[in-house]
Amino acid sequence: MREALNERGRSVARLVAAFLAVFVASSLAHAAKYGDIEVSIKSEPRGTATHGYAEVEFLVTNRSTQAAHEVRITYPKSSYSYGGDHLRAVSKNVTVGAGESAKVVLAYPERIELRGNGAGVTIDGREEESALPVGTGSSSRGYYSYGSSSPSRGPGTQVLVLYSKGVDTRFPDWVTQSQAQFQSAGKYVSAETIRADQPVDQWSTNWLSYTRYDGVVVTATDLRSMSTEARNAIGQYVECGGSLLVFGRDPQLPGPWKLKADTKHPVSVANPGFGQCITTNQTELPPFPARVLTPVLESWSSTAAPWQRTRTPNDANRAFPVVEDIGVPVKGLLALMFVFVIAIGPINLIVLARKKRKLWLFWTVPLMSFVTCLTVLMYMAVTEGWQGRSRIEGVTILDENSRRASSLGWTGFYTPLLPGSGLRFSPETEVCYQNGEDPYSSSYSRRGSSNSALSIDWTSEQHFTSGWLTPRVPAHFALRKSELRRERMTVSKGADGSPEAVNGLGADLSQFWYRDENGKVFFAEGIPGGGRAALKPAAIVAPAISGTTLRSFYTGEWATLPERLKTNGPSLLAPRTYLGVMDATPFLDDGLPGASVRKTRTVVYGILKEGGDGN
Repeated sequence: MREALNERGRSVARLVAAFLAVFVASSLAHAAKYGDIEVSIKSEPRGTATHGYAEVEFLVTNRSTQAAHEVRITYPKSSYSYGGDHLRAVSKNVTVGAGESAKVVLAYPERIELRGNGAGVTIDGREEESALPVGTGSSSRGYYSYGSSSPSRGPGTQVLVLYSKGVDTRFPDWVTQSQAQFQSAGKYVSAETIRADQPVDQWSTNWLSYTRYDGVVVTATDLRSMSTEARNAIGQYVECGGSLLVFGRDPQLPGPWKLKADTKHPVSVANPGFGQCITTNQTELPPFPARVLTPVLESWSSTAAPWQRTRTPNDANRAFPVVEDIGVPVKGLLALMFVFVIAIGPINLIVLARKKRKLWLFWTVPLMSFVTCLTVLMYMAVTEGWQGRSRIEGVTILDENSRRASSLGWTGFYTPLLPGSGLRFSPETEVCYQNGEDPYSSSYSRRGSSNSALSIDWTSEQHFTSGWLTPRVPAHFALRKSELRRERMTVSKGADGSPEAVNGLGADLSQFWYRDENGKVFFAEGIPGGGRAALKPAAIVAPAISGTTLRSFYTGEWATLPERLKTNGPSLLAPRTYLGVMDATPFLDDGLPGASVRKTRTVVYGILKEGGDGN
C-alpha cells in the first residue's frame, strides 16, 4: 500500500515538474537575452482582424551599469509570402541608457500579409543571429487565437470585438444569442469576441491599437479605473468611426458626448464624430440579451462597413484619379520608333553614301540613339515632372470641446521615377493601402496587387520606406487620423447684430456655413486665413437621402467624402456648428511633400464650444 502511494506521489511530482517545465519554457520563449540587452514581448494581437493596425509591444532592458546601447527591433526578422503584397519588415530604433528600459511598439496594417520567423534584434549595428519568437510567426489574419469566441467566420459582415476583464464572462454567449435573432430579421453579422488579457489600467494609450476592432466593450467602472490617456485613446477611436459599448450607470465617457435615450431599446446613444457610443444601465442581460445588443450589432456592422470594399489600382484611380491618363502612349511610341528606324537606317546610310563617309556610321548611329533617348526623357520630364504628383482630399470634424480633430480621407501618388525617401506619415495616422487585395481571401488568391515587399520604420515617424510606390503606377491610401488641434473659428456679433466669423483654421476658406444657437443658417464666401467676414442668411436644401448623418458619411464611399459633405453637410449642421471648404489639407498628412503637382481639398465640420455633436 505504501509503495503504491509512493508511486502515485512520484507520478504526481513528474506531472507537476512537466507542467512547470512547459510553463517556464513558454515564458522564456517570449524573452531573450543578448549580452547586456534583454528583450521581452509584453503584448501581441489576438483574433482575426481585417482592418486597422495590429501592435506588438516589446520591452528592451539594458542590464549594463555603464554603457548605453542602440537597439533596433525588426519584425519579422525574415519574411516570405505565397503571393501578393506582403510586409517585409516593420522596425524601430531606440537608445537604451545604462540600467534603463524602453518600450518599443511596432504597428502594422492588418490588411497586408505578414509572415515570418520572429523578431530580429540589432544592437549597436550588429544583428543577432537568433530571433525572438513572436506569436505564430504570421499576421493575426488567417489563424485562430486562443481566447476568442469564434474561430470560424460565419456569413455576413465579419467583426472583431474587444471586451474588458470587467465585463461579464457570459458576454460572448449573449452575442451569440443576439446574432441568431439578428439573423432571423434578415441581417447577418459574424462577431468574434476577444477578452482582453490585460486589466484596463494597462490598456494602450495609442488610439491606433484599437482600430483593428469593430467594437470595444467596457464597464462604467473600467472607464473610471483606466488612465486618462487610455480613455482619451478610446475616445479618439470612437470619434474616428469606432463603436463603444458601456455597461453600468454614470460612466465617465471619453469625451463631452451627449447621450440620448433610444426609444426602442433600453440603451442610450451618442454619436461623437464619425462613431457611436452605446450605454446601458444593465450589467447582466439574460434572458433577452438582444433587447440591448441589437443596436450594438448594427453599430459594429457600421464600423466595419468601409473596410468591406476592395479595389485594384486601376479601380482606385478611377474613383480617385491622381492623373487623368495612366495608359502608355502606344501610338506615339510606335511612331517615334518608326521615325527613329528610318532616320538611323536608310536616311543615315544614303546621306553618308553621297558624302562618301560611310565610316561615320560608327558615331552617327550612337549619336542619333542618344538624341532620341534624350528626347523621350525630356518629354517625360515636361509632361510628368521628376518628382511625381499627389492628391489629398478629406473631411475633418474639429471639436472645440474636446480639442480633437478626427479626419477621414484618401491620398494618391503618381511618380515617373521611384523617390528615394519613400512616404512619410505622422504616428497618429492610420494608413490603409488600396492595393486590390481581399482581406478575406487566402494567400493563393490575391488579385490586383504588385507582389511587393513592403517596409515600415517607426523610429521618428511612420515612414513607409520601400515597396509602396511603383514608377508610373498610381498608389492610393485611405487615411484616418485623430490628434489634438488648436485651430478654431471664432463667431461673434458685429456692430449691426449680424454674425461675423474669423478664420483661425490656418488656410483660406472658399465657402463657409454656420448655424447659430437659434437654428438660423448663415453663409460667406472667400474668408482668407486669419481674415474676418460678415455672414449673410442662407437657405438650406434638405439632403438628397433622408436620415443622413455624419456616421453615414463614414460608412459610405470615402473617395468622394469631401464632395458629399459639401453638398449635404450644411443641412446636417446642429446649433453652434459650422462647415468650411478649403483647398488645403492642414489636418491630413502629405506623404510625398516633394511632389511637383499637388491637389488638395478639405471640408471641415466644426463644433464650437458647447455646440452640437452631429447627432
